[in-house]
Amino acid sequence: MVLAHAIGGRTDLPLPLEYFVVGAALVLLLSFAALSLLWTKPRLQDGPRYAGRGVRVPVRTLSAIGVLGLVLVVGQLFVPLFGLEPDPTRPTIAPVLFWVGLWLVVPFGSALVGNWYAGLNPWRALAVIYDLGRGERAHLLERYGVWPATILLLGVVWFELISGDSGSPLMLGLVALGYTLLLLGAISYAGRETALVGIDVFTTQNRLFSAISPIGRGSTGRLTWRGWLRALPVLPDWPGSWAFVVSLIGTVTYDGASGSGWMGNLIRALGGGQAAETIMLIATVVVIGAAYLGAAAVAGRSSETATKRVAQRFAHTLVPIALAYAFAHYLTLILFEGQQIIRALSDPFGIGWDLFGTAGFRTVFFVTTSDPIWYTQVGSIVAGHVLGVVLAHDRALADFGRGAIRSQYTMLLLMIALTSLGLFVLAG
Repeated sequence: MVLAHAIGGRTDLPLPLEYFVVGAALVLLLSFAALSLLWTKPRLQDGPRYAGRGVRVPVRTLSAIGVLGLVLVVGQLFVPLFGLEPDPTRPTIAPVLFWVGLWLVVPFGSALVGNWYAGLNPWRALAVIYDLGRGERAHLLERYGVWPATILLLGVVWFELISGDSGSPLMLGLVALGYTLLLLGAISYAGRETALVGIDVFTTQNRLFSAISPIGRGSTGRLTWRGWLRALPVLPDWPGSWAFVVSLIGTVTYDGASGSGWMGNLIRALGGGQAAETIMLIATVVVIGAAYLGAAAVAGRSSETATKRVAQRFAHTLVPIALAYAFAHYLTLILFEGQQIIRALSDPFGIGWDLFGTAGFRTVFFVTTSDPIWYTQVGSIVAGHVLGVVLAHDRALADFGRGAIRSQYTMLLLMIALTSLGLFVLAG
């Protein structure tokens, strides 16, 4: 069973695409103008303000669910050992759990209700069970930051989009097993927090997205209200954090563009095949990264701040954009392909079981026209970029003082360019 990635290019837009692009650009320009006039002092740099006693997190329950999910994915490897032959026409649980659940639903949920992945994380749970990684080698995180996680992120996306094996339950089981051994080995050597933050793609992704959420853990460890966006400006200054967020944006951009005619022509011009697709994937990330570094260089020049420093300081401003890109692109995947979990729960290994009486469930296409989907996608992309403009303006006020407005011109142009790019990719 191979999951579709997202809806294809649209040829029936309710209005010409140019109208949406111009409208989105005007929204960003007006937002920037309003911020310049009305937002004259930094308001978000002092971090979260927790209120109320909060709700206790059911960590053991979440951990049990996470470990069970990992067992089901890795368990695909052992089905043939019992003489069972999965039916290739039946959806199995591994691709849905991994690509819809872990890859999409969990991070999107984190942006709303806080970092619930911290409790769900099966590798953290295994480390606790087997008492691994008590001692922390924090200097490794200070030196290498999230660069290893960035490289692994590109590897996961390559496996999903280019390898051709992302829908194979056996290959998913093998990859999950390898990832488990890698992480547990890293945890044993570097410590739980150091290894998970620096290497685990999902820990880094969820910590970034959950910083958007108005809900977080206060000093008591309970989930409580802290305010929207409050945790983003005070995220730890991990080396490579800007590259991780750029990679999130770039990989989704490549996924959306890979089905277009112009991207297909470029891939064919490079000889086609996985090598050409890999080059285009990396090139997409590099181009977006270069544009961001260019904007950071111009912003830093006005205050004699190094480009690397500006890129790190403003990395959090890209997080809402990365979330918006992913949500817009994968919305239909979650809504429709995600329903396959109902069938797969009754027959997780595709061998003819019907444990809960849902093996015959059929996907319900409850949206009869694509217009609501399109407007939701456009709204999410524009909203993500507006939040990026707000965060960049607030950080510029804190870092550049009187030169804040002037320093943000190139960042604003970058936001407009990314908005336009996102809309063009969505429209195909």
